Amino acid sequence: MPYRPERSVSIAAIWARRLGLFALALALTAFLLQRMEILALANAIAVILLAVVLAIIAAALALIGFTMLWLVGAKGGRASFWGLVMALVVLAPIAVGAVRYVTLPAIHDISTDSINPPEWLAAPPIEPSWLPRDATMDAEARAAQFKAYPRLTGRRYGGAIDRVLEAISALTQDRKWLLVDTDGADFLIPDQEPPGTETAQSAGEGTIPIPEPRPETGAGVARVSAPVVRLQFTHRSLILGLRQDILIRLVEEEETTFVDIRAATRTGQHDLGLNARLVQNFLRDLDVALLGIAGG
Repeated sequence: MPYRPERSVSIAAIWARRLGLFALALALTAFLLQRMEILALANAIAVILLAVVLAIIAAALALIGFTMLWLVGAKGGRASFWGLVMALVVLAPIAVGAVRYVTLPAIHDISTDSINPPEWLAAPPIEPSWLPRDATMDAEARAAQFKAYPRLTGRRYGGAIDRVLEAISALTQDRKWLLVDTDGADFLIPDQEPPGTETAQSAGEGTIPIPEPRPETGAGVARVSAPVVRLQFTHRSLILGLRQDILIRLVEEEETTFVDIRAATRTGQHDLGLNARLVQNFLRDLDVALLGIAGG
């Protein structure tokens, strides 16, 4: 009767699959809870970092499992494969974030005007957490921003401020940015009563709105009342669900309008370049909307 040696089982491979599955489930759970705003961002980051540690251990055990399979034919090739795959699913996006964390400046607030950034109309809320964060942006941080994003500058458009404001109104509504406050313009919010609307009765049921005549300058804009207009918005990123605050400043100079944008995140010191991407994408679309009248 032929001798058939019994293959040993790689314990490392089995634990690689177990830890890989647990790390993946842990990271996904933290991400989803943060996306639904059940778990704070800083706490979600802490949980995900724990998942990263487990994923690294799982990847190391998977490599040991592959080595044992190659050297002594130990069972566990499939377990090592799936453990490594699940570990890489956790590690890949974290690696991208780590690269951005190292290569980009540690700033949480950017502006197209690094010398005289637009002032907030309402101070954005700061989410307290274990993550370090500077209270203000100093000159050194602004210089680091300019070095990292040299093309992040304001725009000058050869048109009246109301025309530029109309284009900004359309773009912010398309992006579903939530208007927080305005200064220098009556900026209409969809599904809300426009400014200038009064009621025939001050209280009680059955009040009948009586609209008053008012000048219209375009979708979302009721009236421009000053040569300097500031609009403050809040926005939640589509995938990560991060809260960002945005302020747009328009300055009318003779027959041109200069536009500056400021954007900030609420948690931690590093925005991983998200604010710069938001501002660059908005200015690119604004250039397209106002094609032909954009300047430097």
